[in-house]
Amino acid sequence: MRGTVEGVPRLLDLLARHGARATFLFSLGPDSTGKAVKRVFRRGFVRKVMSASPGASYGLATMLYGTLLPAPDIGRRKEAVTRMREADAAGHECGIHGWDHVDWHDRLLTMEREEVFATFRRAADRFADLLGRRASVAGAPGWAASGRSVEAYEAAGIRVASDTRGGPPFRPLRESGAPSGLVEVPSTLPTLDELLAWAAFRGAAREGTVEHLRRSVAEAPGVSVHSIHTEIEGGRAFSDLFTRQLAAWAADGVAFVTLSEAAAAAGEPATLPARPLRQVSVTGRALPVTTGAPPAG
Repeated sequence: MRGTVEGVPRLLDLLARHGARATFLFSLGPDSTGKAVKRVFRRGFVRKVMSASPGASYGLATMLYGTLLPAPDIGRRKEAVTRMREADAAGHECGIHGWDHVDWHDRLLTMEREEVFATFRRAADRFADLLGRRASVAGAPGWAASGRSVEAYEAAGIRVASDTRGGPPFRPLRESGAPSGLVEVPSTLPTLDELLAWAAFRGAAREGTVEHLRRSVAEAPGVSVHSIHTEIEGGRAFSDLFTRQLAAWAADGVAFVTLSEAAAAAGEPATLPARPLRQVSVTGRALPVTTGAPPAG
């Protein structure tokens, strides 16, 4: 909720200054972030959340949503809907992040097939109600995906997804093992909150993330995909850092494209490899994420 209302306008202004287009993926249902924070607390993460870290960008109210405070329904808040429509009107690609971010992230792999389909359909219908058309692109909360969610995406009309980490675009397999019609465009770069969990970038050393990501893009073959969070890079604490990041990439002559453009550049979907989805650990992230990249070695 906070990222949509406060972060999106900052990011729109910054992207406009560089003539850059992006893909915005919106959470459309309840903001129950407080349930995730309870889980994080059990992992001994209190100091990080309450200090000058990405967790501080959420604010106290957000950290209580769904627990001590009611979970606000993002897609029913006028100010949030206005921000979504502003991103769309500015020419950015807009799509679906999910219905309840925390619930999908935590329970997807144990959800029954009917619940997976119903949950995503609910988000897809809300998107259509708010923006006047069906979404064709989506990206899962916490990179949580499965063969069932792939099929739910297809049933809702999604053509391009970014649910995984690492590697070039591919076609994910359905639960049946058959190749889907989706083009999966994985996130290839570490997120800012992940980098700030690395010892090398803690405290005053966080400015080093700019050069790290700059070098990563310069050295990478093909398209690099960077996932940001509206409440972090668009929040007061970290918007200046992301401003410097975007300026550095622009100075290097980096071209900014949407997920759908990256998918189109990868070639005809039928020519892309079909791969199963599996769970892996990523440095700086507490829970596993999904990948379609072949196992190392």
